[in-house]
Amino acid sequence: MRNYVSKVLLGIDTKNVKTTDDIALEALTDRQIIAFDWDTLLGLVAGTTNIGFARGTATLGEALVVGPIPKAGIVSAILNPYKAAIKQKITLTVTTVPTVGKTGLFKISYHDNLSVIPNQIKQTIIALQADATNTATTTTWAAAIAAEFVKQVVDGNMFVLVTTATNVVTFESLTILTASAYNRIDRPETVIFEIGAPDESGYGVYAVAQTVAPALGQGDPAKMAWIEDNAMGRFGHSDRRRWDNTRKYTPQVVAGETYDTLVISANIKVEGDLQGVRENPIGVVIGGESDTLALILTDLATAGVVPVTVAAG
Repeated sequence: MRNYVSKVLLGIDTKNVKTTDDIALEALTDRQIIAFDWDTLLGLVAGTTNIGFARGTATLGEALVVGPIPKAGIVSAILNPYKAAIKQKITLTVTTVPTVGKTGLFKISYHDNLSVIPNQIKQTIIALQADATNTATTTTWAAAIAAEFVKQVVDGNMFVLVTTATNVVTFESLTILTASAYNRIDRPETVIFEIGAPDESGYGVYAVAQTVAPALGQGDPAKMAWIEDNAMGRFGHSDRRRWDNTRKYTPQVVAGETYDTLVISANIKVEGDLQGVRENPIGVVIGGESDTLALILTDLATAGVVPVTVAAG
């Protein structure tokens, strides 16, 4: 998907049936999204040649418009249904305590972009010395490991939740979000991680197991805000941030909502001075609140456009 030429519309899908529910662009209310015939400005019909999409804003008559998207030029139309993220969970089971006086190193390695540096792997590492008290039982040693990891939360150096029960330490990933209407430079992530424990004689014996496999999901507000943020240039925002790192525009995303996402990619013939006619990419990303785009999909089917559904892995 060449989304560098795509605009993003997030809101409530609204039916726009020819001769029945035709909605004028200037009549669209805030967050209403419609598909329409670009050439007639009415609802889609079987013979529609160019498709447009529009989203109403808080000011009547100032809808955000995408198009024309030539029906014959559509390369792909993909529907991504909402799917909640699943947090990864790993357990560390203590089967034998270490020898008193030994210092063991335990670490959490994160395999996600948690900074502005792409693909950086960060770690949270603790060093824990065994003494007569914390090695009294496998349960006390497990509790000591968890307590040492929890200390790292204070300085913001840990991105998982750590708990303990008997001789088992449980690590559960967190979704990295920030306040201020998802005001973040880089993409919010659901953390994927792994656990490292000593494997030398005298440092204890441990069993590490993944009990819940992770799934990043799709269509949650944080991910939609990231998609919207990266496409703001198509609406004329050359600089997305102020000096204090707040948005220069009002985001379309609604906190607490879930979205089905429709992605359409197409080619459009463009004529330039001394360049002749060539095909340039054009597209749109539409997010339907309450994880539905059923009404827009019905209208698109009238024009013969039926997206392929691709569920989150």
